[in-house]
Amino acid sequence: MDIQYLKAWEAELNTCIRCAYCFEGCPVFKQLGWEVDSARGKAVLTYGLLTGELEPSDYVVRKIYECSFCKDCTERCSANVAIPDILAAARADLVSAGFVYDEHRELLDKIKQTGNIFGKELTPPIREGETPILLGCRFLERSEDAQRYLEILEKIGIKPKVFDEICCGMPFGVLGYKDELIHHQQEFRKRLPADEFICLCTTCIFFIKKSYPELNPKYVIEVIRERLPNVNVKKLGLKVTYHDPCNLARGLGMVKEPRDILRMIGVEVVELPTKGKEAECCGGGGGLLVTNLELAEKIAERRLNEAIALGVDMLVTLCPTCELNLGNIAKRGDKIEVKNLLDLVWQALK
Repeated sequence: MDIQYLKAWEAELNTCIRCAYCFEGCPVFKQLGWEVDSARGKAVLTYGLLTGELEPSDYVVRKIYECSFCKDCTERCSANVAIPDILAAARADLVSAGFVYDEHRELLDKIKQTGNIFGKELTPPIREGETPILLGCRFLERSEDAQRYLEILEKIGIKPKVFDEICCGMPFGVLGYKDELIHHQQEFRKRLPADEFICLCTTCIFFIKKSYPELNPKYVIEVIRERLPNVNVKKLGLKVTYHDPCNLARGLGMVKEPRDILRMIGVEVVELPTKGKEAECCGGGGGLLVTNLELAEKIAERRLNEAIALGVDMLVTLCPTCELNLGNIAKRGDKIEVKNLLDLVWQALK
């Protein structure tokens, strides 16, 4: 196999000392239990591909793609070896070699045809305001939610400017389609009315900050936390638990901000066994929902059961993908409700 992208990560792969600290928090390892399912095991696989000692096969490809990119391994690694970035490079080399999932190709074709992950025409709730707002595919599809979240911004003194946006390109990046990502990024940039904007989606904000260094987006909870003390807020008097999205807590280091907002609106948080930068993943990232839905849902079920054991009625999160994956499992058991933190903010500002 011709290696192009993995070459840049040879030093990182040599830095890994195989200590196995990455086993402790890995959601995939906790479900499947084999060495190859851990970050260390995947480092060995990718090193084998890099050196040519290991030939790609359907099994190797499956293991390279069975990762939620939760970044727990990097958080625990004393050398900060970036396993998700290494796997993204390995995926790109595998795609170049013809190892392609039909499900991945179908998803990316939807984005190329319609500009969003759903493959259908979605009309944004246009606002001719001053501050550009990037909704992201999931909130663009959930039009009623998008309207509510725009109302939040209006009530805290922001005049939203909503435009005809397209996907940020994250699926191309995490699934290994780097050449197509470059082309998509050009179109994404063209749609932006300015380099500075507010982003509503945790995945979008993390990916944009990582992949578009020339842009300067702000995440919506930064703005809400800053402005909420200056408006009238109804105290909700709720007791909930809060699930930290991986891209927000480990990716952007935002652990305190959402809890501050919950406190401001009169919501008590009963913490999960793992929280903040050590929070367990919901299983929805890294393309795992497309690659192996059954595995993604098992990871979500484990997390949801932790929340149910706390005896609260509601699990709150900020990531729409976490909300989707955890919410789908919650609907089957009808024991706990899963809501976006922004829904509670909207309720407190009504």
